[in-house]
Amino acid sequence: MNISISRSGNSFVATSVNIWLAIGDETGPFENSPLSGLHGIGLILARPADLVAALNDQVDGKSIRWRMNHPIDGLEASLTAKGPRKTKELARHHVREAWEYFRDCGIKGQYQLDAVPPDFVLANLLGTFRWLAAHPNILSLGIHGSGTEILVDFWKGSDPMAAIGALYGRTLALVSPFLGASPQIRILPGRRSEEINAAAIRRAGQIVAPPRLGTSRQTTSNTGGNRTLLDAMENEFWQTLSAMGDQWHIPSHSLARKSAFAGYMDRAEFATALYKEDKIAANLIRTEERTLNNLADLACSLMAASCDSNARDLRIIFPDPIGPNVRFFSASEVLL
Repeated sequence: MNISISRSGNSFVATSVNIWLAIGDETGPFENSPLSGLHGIGLILARPADLVAALNDQVDGKSIRWRMNHPIDGLEASLTAKGPRKTKELARHHVREAWEYFRDCGIKGQYQLDAVPPDFVLANLLGTFRWLAAHPNILSLGIHGSGTEILVDFWKGSDPMAAIGALYGRTLALVSPFLGASPQIRILPGRRSEEINAAAIRRAGQIVAPPRLGTSRQTTSNTGGNRTLLDAMENEFWQTLSAMGDQWHIPSHSLARKSAFAGYMDRAEFATALYKEDKIAANLIRTEERTLNNLADLACSLMAASCDSNARDLRIIFPDPIGPNVRFFSASEVLL
């Protein structure tokens, strides 16, 4: 099947500030992790008005907003057949479910990114990958590596949440000098949970609430993980810029630094802070957070599919470069 792509007009509205929104996601088992396999973070970065326009883009007659709030086209029947355990997946575009479907169906081989495969699900996945890779106003960014490269070489600490935060900070610092005059980056990292018996979450005497019935995990908002991620992200952002040389201005005052770079883990807090700076951005976070999270999953999945060197029964062959605004750094090339 052929997948057609159409774009909305650029809805950029001039404002007095240069706000950039980043939405993040991660890949790989960061806690109690084997040191093999792909680990990393991926994110989308764009001006708020450009994100609004992008959600109205059409891929084969369906908007990106619709696609990000539904399973990959063709996957719904397979998810429904698996019963209640997949109910949550019926309301989001989660690329991991497509890989499970490909394994279940025995879909193998190599496909170029611009291929037109006979399988409907694979055709739609390639179509959304092509849309994101070619988008002129959305940057798809990330850092990836093996568990050893990420959790030993890149990050020397023992706390996986700090490692994730450092990856976000390093990624955004590397592109910050190229975002125009006085960019103000605002990021919502992907939220997650942790095993409550993991040594890493016993942070500074943190008392961890019991897990929900039937699980041994707790959300990082209740383990101190969110604060650890945000602190590590901020420190890594400024340390990276400082290490890049004197040509980049590093504000000395904490308020000036907060104005240039800030991260949030809570949607309401993020939207409230943004409302004072950019009402388009605030409304996006307030009303489209789930859509944007799924778009970040698409970017992270694009990184995993294009950068994972492990053997796969199904492999997508990407051009080099993947797209004009796609940059996935290997951990080894961004060590300071």
